[in-house]
Amino acid sequence: MTMMRSFRVKATLLFGALALFSLFLLSYMLGGMLTEQALRERGDALHDTAKGAATLFAEGLYERMREVNLLAQSNEARRIGLDASAWRAEIDRLREGRPYYAWIGVADAGGTVRSATHDMLVGADVSRRPWFVQARQGPYVGDVHQAKLLATVLPAAPNGEPLRFIDFAAPLHGASGETLGVIGVHADWRWAQEVIAMVRSQDGRDAGMLVYVFDRDRRVIHPPDGPEGRADLVTGASPPHAPSVQLWGDGNRYLTTAVPVPARSTLTDLGWTVVVRQPLDKALAPVAQAQRAVWLAGGLVAAAAMFLTWMLAGRFSRPLVAISEAAERIEAGQPEGEIPLSRRTSELERLSGSLDRMTRRLVTRERQLAEANDQLEARVAARTAELAAANRQLESMAHQDGLTRLYNRRAADMLLDKELAHHRRNERPLSVLLADIDHFKKINDTFGHATGDDVLKAVAHHFGEVLRLGDVAARFGGEEFLIILPETDGAGAAVVAEKLRASVASMRMHAVGSVTMSIGCAHVAAGAELRSGLLKRADDALYEAKHGGRNRIVYRQI
Repeated sequence: MTMMRSFRVKATLLFGALALFSLFLLSYMLGGMLTEQALRERGDALHDTAKGAATLFAEGLYERMREVNLLAQSNEARRIGLDASAWRAEIDRLREGRPYYAWIGVADAGGTVRSATHDMLVGADVSRRPWFVQARQGPYVGDVHQAKLLATVLPAAPNGEPLRFIDFAAPLHGASGETLGVIGVHADWRWAQEVIAMVRSQDGRDAGMLVYVFDRDRRVIHPPDGPEGRADLVTGASPPHAPSVQLWGDGNRYLTTAVPVPARSTLTDLGWTVVVRQPLDKALAPVAQAQRAVWLAGGLVAAAAMFLTWMLAGRFSRPLVAISEAAERIEAGQPEGEIPLSRRTSELERLSGSLDRMTRRLVTRERQLAEANDQLEARVAARTAELAAANRQLESMAHQDGLTRLYNRRAADMLLDKELAHHRRNERPLSVLLADIDHFKKINDTFGHATGDDVLKAVAHHFGEVLRLGDVAARFGGEEFLIILPETDGAGAAVVAEKLRASVASMRMHAVGSVTMSIGCAHVAAGAELRSGLLKRADDALYEAKHGGRNRIVYRQI
């Protein structure tokens, strides 16, 4: 009984109780804050995923609709008319790089398919199909539907599900404006899987995140793969457009959000909604883990504190107070203070002596650490500057031709892709030149490669004198150069090409004499142009210039 009334026991029990109560209170408050924060952060992440998927769906629908409509209105389509063989080649070109275009077909005004992908349904009557009926009046985008005619000629889906497509169609007009027929595209709905895969990270998949797509009537048109995505549909009204906890049809609670697919045009306004959900227990898994860590750490701290309290509670005395006061003076920034040496007991004598020596050592060590830290910061700053300079040099080497100091092939491809993207957005003119030094092999064979290198550097120097500030010159390979002319139409490109040709032709070099160049020009004024197609036309023009006598320019326009 006396033992239980001692200061040592009471202090230990009191401190232990306070520690456990503090731990419980901290865990409760921390759990509430972490739960709210986790729901907010995970909800934002789910909403960003849904928003990203909705944006990709909207852009994909609009771009595919726009592509089909532009093809139907193009001069090439008017020229082809209903020529089946010509359309077959155009269809093959259109399918390049578009794996989800399952079927492309051209039907005449009566609804008979005249040309199609792999001749599927050629001769079939599609006059009653919605895409044909609607597209006779103008561009048309149809909602997701199961295949009917194509189901008989296309292979079944790997998972055994029925084939589903989205229809894009537009009317074909003749030279005088009469309606010749309709061009239709059936895009495989598996495209939705690719869109969702682009926005859903591996962490999201591991955390049970599922992405649904609903149509205008709140029916699921894209359930996630696996049984967990197909069996549970949202109960009640439409899903919330702000992240919240919802009860689903399987009786479980999920953190859920929904984002409507924005409509880039009235044609692509299909009323879709992207819904993303995550099991509530997985969304709050970090909270549970943090609470377990708090309880474990708190329990260890409480046990250690109680043990220390038990060991030290009976040691309080005046010498300890004196030692504490001296230590506080030293802590307050008075390093000249000393720990008083107490000889009342051997333990106190050792403690006070050790504290005094430790204090002196720490003061010395702190001064040394400050000096070492200053030296380390200086070395780190110097090394950082060296690494930055090395990175700048590596970046320059990666995009620059070492001989001519022009852009290299890799940089030229990147810059041309960038200019083509700018051209598609703003429909501003863009031209390219492919220039080749005439008889360059003969120069190398006759005068040696060193002289050939001098010729290349001299030609590159002339480029810098002729080209404008915004133009780009690159060594495209060997003696061939690519010049990118932004905001330049065909006439302007021809003028620049002639200046380059004349400037190089006026050049005189020791031993070699005169040097000439042949130049092929290509220009695109509007529409979507691939880099490969633009470069091919420039290369064809260069080939024509070479075989037409050299030292000349040949110009081609899209």
